Amino acid sequence: MTSKTASFRQHHTDVRALVVRIEALLTPESVRTDAGPIATVVRELFGKFGVHLSIEDATLYPRMLAHADHRVRLAAQSFQGEMGNLKVRFDEYRHRWPGPMAISQDPSRFVTETADMLAALKRRIAHEDTDLYDLYDQAA
Repeated sequence: MTSKTASFRQHHTDVRALVVRIEALLTPESVRTDAGPIATVVRELFGKFGVHLSIEDATLYPRMLAHADHRVRLAAQSFQGEMGNLKVRFDEYRHRWPGPMAISQDPSRFVTETADMLAALKRRIAHEDTDLYDLYDQAA
């Protein structure tokens, strides 16, 4: 039997694979030498993560917010509130680092901000997988 969150968990697996690819390229030297490869993978990450968020917002969260179990409703409300702040951070990051030219102008800052952004993303995904999705699957 497939869980109700299987496709969302697969999205997380795909996002984690992109994070690993970015982390492999995330040194000031490699970014300074050629920012193109990391810019490409970062764009891919945001594309995939953007689709994931859209699908969550359109399907998962409405179902959870209408769920009979009050724990599921409260968890969904909490996670939605937290995600709003993370979305703002991601949007600011994307605007600050739109491509290789911007990245190559300050590779050290890009590396630091990217590492911070990836850490926040990994924490969020882990929290969703082990808390939110598990709760929803168990209540289903």
